[in-house]
Amino acid sequence: MKSKRVLILVLAVFIVLTAVACDLVSSTVESLFDGGFVLPPTIATNTINFEITGVGTGLRGYDNFPSITLFVQPKNPADSVVIPNLVEADFFDVIDDNGEARPIEVTPRGSVTTSNNMADIVFVIDTTGSMYGYLDTMVTKAQDFADTLEASDVDYRVGYVTFGDDIRKGDHERLAPTSDILTFKTEIDLITAYGGDDSPENQIDAIDYARAGTSETTSNPAGSFQNDMGFLYRDAAIRMFVLITDIDYHEPGESYSDVLGYYPGGVANTVAQEIAKLNATGAVCYVVAPSYYEDDYEELATGTGGAFFDGETDFAGIIDTIGEEITTRGDYMITFMTNDFTANKLHTLRLAVHTSLGDAQGIVTYTSPAVVNYTRAMEIYEAGLAE
Repeated sequence: MKSKRVLILVLAVFIVLTAVACDLVSSTVESLFDGGFVLPPTIATNTINFEITGVGTGLRGYDNFPSITLFVQPKNPADSVVIPNLVEADFFDVIDDNGEARPIEVTPRGSVTTSNNMADIVFVIDTTGSMYGYLDTMVTKAQDFADTLEASDVDYRVGYVTFGDDIRKGDHERLAPTSDILTFKTEIDLITAYGGDDSPENQIDAIDYARAGTSETTSNPAGSFQNDMGFLYRDAAIRMFVLITDIDYHEPGESYSDVLGYYPGGVANTVAQEIAKLNATGAVCYVVAPSYYEDDYEELATGTGGAFFDGETDFAGIIDTIGEEITTRGDYMITFMTNDFTANKLHTLRLAVHTSLGDAQGIVTYTSPAVVNYTRAMEIYEAGLAE
């Protein structure tokens, strides 16, 4: 009887130990993704300059969720130059909703390396009648700007979109980003000012039209962001939009008309919505407009990492400044996996960087897609675990 009790006790201990072991194995397997059991400590004080310049779930399309992409700039505090050669994952910690995220891929971007200085630039141009006297100067400076790019070491592509109350899609009124400088200069020289006869215009949807990928086929009555031109952008390129206008913009919900047509419901995007879309793809928007419209456009410019310029000042100086930004701006592209597939959920990220010059961290939020392809999400997640 006694030996029977001992046997039962041994079996009970064995079962408990087996359960614990299985639980540990399970936890260990899970830890292969989250990097371990202990989260990296928070950094009390940044000792280098550090900025998260963009975050998005859609850099390569929402079908890539739960892959998330961040754009970051760790800078030397002595000269504000982006610190080079941080291309290994060990330099960065990504904590997504208080859980460490793995795997992580780091891609140098922009001028972080001399061999990867890429820029895709689109001018978004108001071609209504009030722009008539200004348009010739703008076109000449845009052509000069293209010549400057060609003479530099920037791997560039440049194009343009035109608009009034509508998104203009006639001959010579739009050009997808191209590296053919002669084509750009020839085409932009043929744009003309016409129509308008009222204000405001459709600046915000014109930017969205240029930004949108070919898969975004939703269209409002004004023909906004239906990108039938196929404006394709390179993942590693700095993406810039230069809005040139002399008037303020329509707001969603306004019904309006001009000599070209009637637009019930009008504009599709608020400024805040467009800023979110631009930031999701790491895009920057510069605005060139009269100084008395600065308050209207400041949010759009600064909210995307761009700047507002007074269009009544030296236009050449404005273009020079933007060109300088292209050659000095450099982001790292950080790609990681989240294990939370919840649709339309607000996440909080903490990204830390560790360099020989010091450490820093930044906080940013993102919202997962409203519609999640769970089968595709699981495939990507499991592929990430296997890496």
